[in-house]
Amino acid sequence: MSEIVRPDQPAATTDGSGVSRRSALRAFGGLAFGGLTGTALAGCETSGATATPTGTLVIGLLIPRTDELKAVGADIYDGFKLYTDLNSPFGGYGITIVAAEEKAKAAENKAAVDGLVKQGVSAIAGVAQPETMLAIRDTIEGAHVPLIGAHASPTSLQSVLWMWSASYVGSEPGEALGRYLKATHKSVVAVGANDLSSTDAVTGFLKGYGSLPKDRVLKSGGPDAMVSAVEGFNPDAVFCALSGAAAEKFIEKLRGAGVKSEIYAPGGLTEGSALDSLVAAIGAKNATGIYTAMNYTADLSNSANQLFASRFRSSVRRTPSAYAVAGWDAAQALDKAIRACGAAQPSRDLINAKLGGLGQLASPRGTIAFNQTRTPLQKWYLRRVMNDGPRLANVTVRSLATLG
Repeated sequence: MSEIVRPDQPAATTDGSGVSRRSALRAFGGLAFGGLTGTALAGCETSGATATPTGTLVIGLLIPRTDELKAVGADIYDGFKLYTDLNSPFGGYGITIVAAEEKAKAAENKAAVDGLVKQGVSAIAGVAQPETMLAIRDTIEGAHVPLIGAHASPTSLQSVLWMWSASYVGSEPGEALGRYLKATHKSVVAVGANDLSSTDAVTGFLKGYGSLPKDRVLKSGGPDAMVSAVEGFNPDAVFCALSGAAAEKFIEKLRGAGVKSEIYAPGGLTEGSALDSLVAAIGAKNATGIYTAMNYTADLSNSANQLFASRFRSSVRRTPSAYAVAGWDAAQALDKAIRACGAAQPSRDLINAKLGGLGQLASPRGTIAFNQTRTPLQKWYLRRVMNDGPRLANVTVRSLATLG
């Protein structure tokens, strides 16, 4: 059995702060993508969950529990916890999860990492902001503790010895959409901002689509000026790399101006609870038809996802998101790495080394494998916001590309 420090149960840290809330490096070659293989859902139906543990390992989760990213943190936690509940002990070791809060200001999260390290964690998972990944890099590297991120990883942060990602690189959704829009011969205007996530998304889009004239890449001027510029170009499509309130204002004004261009965006715009927020802000009519690229969608028909989605819904009473899948797969990677240690004590160094030889993982998103940059090689999917029964949902249109 695993011991979980739940979001509403603070755990003591050595510095007195409350702790709350809830890949392997593999050279390319021989990686086959396709259907699920023999190990159904990484051990959901194996005897691992009933084995008697011979020891205990502590795993840290660094996740937000307030502000805009609270829902993302909850999904990461619930995905990680679900895997642990179904599959612990990991090898001969019971798992204790200790959660620390990821602050909105990235620099403030170094102290949280220090607190987890002082509690003797064998590894850390989570992190919802790419800026946090950059801010804690030196702390993670200095502590020699493996970290598996569960949200977008900065494009500039790859091949760092102790840092892995179970999610994706921030440029990849843009690149996948860029390739698609180029192949379908659509004229495009790209709209973004100067923050890290938007910059990575636009960079990826231009990599996939090819260069655009500078006046077709809009990153300043406010929503009114951007909408006016888009009206002037009258493109087939708008690539929207804005997020949150900025995206909501832009889309609402764009549709209010009568612009009919199709909207394409990274998946975070409509992922999980973000879709509900978007619909509440701009209305169902304006949200309907938005296309996004994501590495997961809840309606994927593979066997792993059917079982995962069913267990997730029955456990937490909501539809799983890509963030929940990343939490699940972060736990799965640690499980596999700890089991690979065999009879040896699973030290941080050994766990990190074993993450480098995992090969393929049977993920709800499809088969994935960690590449030389310590990020997943995986499929991307085009989704469209459409009615799915009585509610709007992200409905899979087609696969886009395999990136990583």
